[in-house]
Amino acid sequence: MNKKTPSSDLLKRYLSADCTDAERKNVDAWYKTLQLDSDETFSENDQQILFSRIESQIAEEQPVLNKTKTPVINWWMYAGGIAAMLLLSLGLYHYRSVTDSQQQISVAESSVSITNTQKKTLRYELPDKSIIWLQPGAGLKYANTFDSDKEREISFSGEAFFDIARNPDRPFIIHSGPMKTVVLGTSFNIRANAKDITYQVSVVTGTVSVSKSDGTTDTGTLMLHPAQQATFSTATNHLTLHTIAPKKTDIETWQPISLRFDDTSLSEIVSQLQKSFGVKIELANPKMNNCVLKVDFNQQNLPEILEMLNTLLGSNYEIEGKNIVITGDGCSD
Repeated sequence: MNKKTPSSDLLKRYLSADCTDAERKNVDAWYKTLQLDSDETFSENDQQILFSRIESQIAEEQPVLNKTKTPVINWWMYAGGIAAMLLLSLGLYHYRSVTDSQQQISVAESSVSITNTQKKTLRYELPDKSIIWLQPGAGLKYANTFDSDKEREISFSGEAFFDIARNPDRPFIIHSGPMKTVVLGTSFNIRANAKDITYQVSVVTGTVSVSKSDGTTDTGTLMLHPAQQATFSTATNHLTLHTIAPKKTDIETWQPISLRFDDTSLSEIVSQLQKSFGVKIELANPKMNNCVLKVDFNQQNLPEILEMLNTLLGSNYEIEGKNIVITGDGCSD
C-alpha cells in the first residue's frame, strides 16, 4: 500500500527545506513508492505519470480560481512542477551516465563528475540531500562512495550557491584549487573560476571555515559568519575577510529576497527583479507581457525565482553575465 500523499503545504515546506526531520522522512518515504526500479529506464511516459500524480494531489487541495480574461497563474503550479523535477532527478542517485542539453554527467568507477553545459543555473542534488545551484560552466566531482565516507568531500570549480544538509558527524569539504571550504550545514556562495585572480566565499547562513593549502597542510584559516566574505588571492596566496554590506538594490543573484505579487503582470515582476538584483531581463515574446501571476517568493535567490517562473509559464531562460532572456509562448490578450 502506498504511503499517504503529503499535503500541498507539506510539499511546499519540503521543497524550501522548512520541514522537520520527521516530515522530511515521510515525504521521502512517499515518493520512494513512486520511483521505478533502478534497473529500468526512466521514460518520458513515466515522468508524465509522476508529474500528473503530484499535480493532481495539489490541485485537489486548492480552491478553484475564478476565471479572468487574462490568465492568472497560481503559485501552486510551481510546487507540483518542482516536486516532479525532484522525482525526475532520481536517476542521479543511481549514478547513471547521462549527457543532455542541461548537464553533462560522467561516472567513472570511483567518481561522479558534473558540468553545467547550459546557459542557465542548474540545480543539482547530492546523495546527502545537499543542493548546489551551478552557474553556467561550473563543475564538481565527488567519490561515488560519498554516502559511506566519514567526511563529505567534493572538488569544485566555477561559481555556485550551496545549501548543505546539516550533519555534525560528517563535515562537508569543498576543494577549489588551493582553497578549502569546510561546513557542517549552511548556505553560501563560492566563486572560484580557474581564470580569475581571486576566489570568493560568501556566507548566507551558518558558519564556514575557509583555508588555503600548500598541498599537504592548511596554512591559514578564516571563520566566516552570515554576511561575511573571504577573498583568496591566487597571486599572493593570501586570504582576507570582508563584511558584506547590506544593499537595498543590486543585491547578488545568490542572495535570498522576499517578494509578493498579487495578480501582477509578468512585465512588472521582471521590472522588480531587475531593480532588486541589478540584472537585465528580456521577454523574448511580447505575448509574455500579458501573463498575470499570483506568486510569493519567500527568501529565494534569483535562480530559484527564475525556475519558479519557468514552471509557472512553461518558459525557459538563458543567462550570460547579468543579461537574462526568458522565452516562451506567453498568454492570450
